[in-house]
Amino acid sequence: MIMSKKYQLETVPRMFEEVIRQIILYIQDEELKKGDKLPPERKLSELLEVSRSSVREGLRILELLKYLESRQGGGTFVSEPPPFLIPMTITQNQTGSKELNKYFDIALMNAERIIFTSLKQDTSISLQSGKNEDFWKEFSVWINELGKQLSNEYYISLWNNIYTLLTSHHFFQTLTSPLKLDDLKIAFYKKDRQTLQGFFQSLQEQSNSVDGINEDGSYDEHR
Repeated sequence: MIMSKKYQLETVPRMFEEVIRQIILYIQDEELKKGDKLPPERKLSELLEVSRSSVREGLRILELLKYLESRQGGGTFVSEPPPFLIPMTITQNQTGSKELNKYFDIALMNAERIIFTSLKQDTSISLQSGKNEDFWKEFSVWINELGKQLSNEYYISLWNNIYTLLTSHHFFQTLTSPLKLDDLKIAFYKKDRQTLQGFFQSLQEQSNSVDGINEDGSYDEHR
């Protein structure tokens, strides 16, 4: 006899998973905003009718996911989770050069999208020179200036997440920009797409070279 009907077993959520859901529901029901303080563990334990250890575990995970922020001696506060989470930023593990270059490729595509989308929208920018000699820091400031004016805030969120990861691993110390930021801004102001595209192409080639990727797309393990 052949059984055509498919049965699906429902998994029973573990206690800390249920506690996490209940804490999020509590935040929504109480209409808590970013910066609002949560009740102490004892009070949450009573409200959710679970042990304090389960509440503590749920709070810890939500803090790792950036839903909550713990302040020493001050309690736990509602935060604003980013739309994208990079695993290494949670585990705080060291990341290899190959992985960093992959993240840089994504950041580069994102920055390119932000710049060219802003170009289409005739976004105004300041041509004032930055005081900081750190190109990548000033570049990130400019990308934020442009990205915050776009309707899709996820572009700038992803850029900032990856930029923070790369900076923490000193990635930009070995990466040289083919243009000064002032020249890049002038190209943007003049709608000089060729110069802007050349900027990103040069960085892409430099990144591929560091990662050991040849011009024909093959990987050179000896680089």
